[in-house]
Amino acid sequence: MTIDTQVHPSVGTATAARVVFGRTVATYRHSPALLGVSLAAPLGMVVLFGYVFGGTIAGDADPSAYRSYLMPGVFVLVASLGSMATASTANADLSSGLTDRFRALPIARSGVPTGLALAETVIGAVALAAMMGIGYLVGWRIDAPAGDVALAVLLLFAFRAALSWLGILLGIAIRDEQVLQQAAPMIFGLIMLSNVFTPTEAMPSVVRAIAEWNPISAVVAALRELFGSGTAVAADAAWPMHHPVVAAFGWIAVILAVSVPVAVRQYGAQR
Repeated sequence: MTIDTQVHPSVGTATAARVVFGRTVATYRHSPALLGVSLAAPLGMVVLFGYVFGGTIAGDADPSAYRSYLMPGVFVLVASLGSMATASTANADLSSGLTDRFRALPIARSGVPTGLALAETVIGAVALAAMMGIGYLVGWRIDAPAGDVALAVLLLFAFRAALSWLGILLGIAIRDEQVLQQAAPMIFGLIMLSNVFTPTEAMPSVVRAIAEWNPISAVVAALRELFGSGTAVAADAAWPMHHPVVAAFGWIAVILAVSVPVAVRQYGAQR
C-alpha cells in the first residue's frame, strides 16, 4: 500500500525541515574540511586578483583600494559557488536512495528541501563570515552607516538562500552526477561575466549589457554601495547599475519565485 505523502502528511513542513536541517549541519560539523574546501577557490581568487593582477588592474591607483573593491565580489563568489555544493548534496541524496526513503514517509513534501535550503544558508553564512575576516586581513574596510551594513548583510544572506533553492532544483532535476559536475564551469562562467573582478565600463557593448543585467552584478554593485566601497556609475550604464539594491532584491525574489515551487514539485514528482 502506498502512502500519499502529498495529500495526507502526518508530519508538517516545519518538523521535517528541522530534522533535515540537523542532519545536514551535522555532516559539516563532523567534516569541517568541507567548509575549508568551499573557501579554497574564493581565497585563491583573492590572492590572484588582489595581489597578482591587482596592481595591473588598479593602474596608478592604490592596489589596496582595488582589494576593497574586490572583496564584495568575492563574497558573492562564495555564495554563488556554494550553490553547486548544495546541488551536489541534493543529487547525492537522490542517487543514494535517501530521497526515496524520505518520500516513503508521511511527511510534507516541502519539508526536506526546506530543511536542506535552511542548512545550506546557515553553512553559507559561516563561510561568508570567514571570508569577511579574510577580507579584513587583506585591507577591506567598511565605510558606511550601520543601517547600510545591516542591509548589506541581509542582502548577502538572502542571495545565498535563493541560490540554495536554485542549487536544490539543479541537484534534483539533473539526475546524472557527471552532468551536474559539468554545470559547475558554467556557473563560474556566469560569475566571470559580471562586475566581480572588473568594472563593466571597459567591456564591449554587447558583453557589457549582458554583464550589467547579470543578477550577480546587481548584488555585487549593491554590496559595494552599501559597504561604502562603490565607485561612480557611468551615465550610460544599465538600470540595475543605477539602482543596484532594488535590482538585487528583485533578482532574489525572481530566483525564489521560480526555484521554490519548481524544486518542491520536482522533489515530489521524481521516481
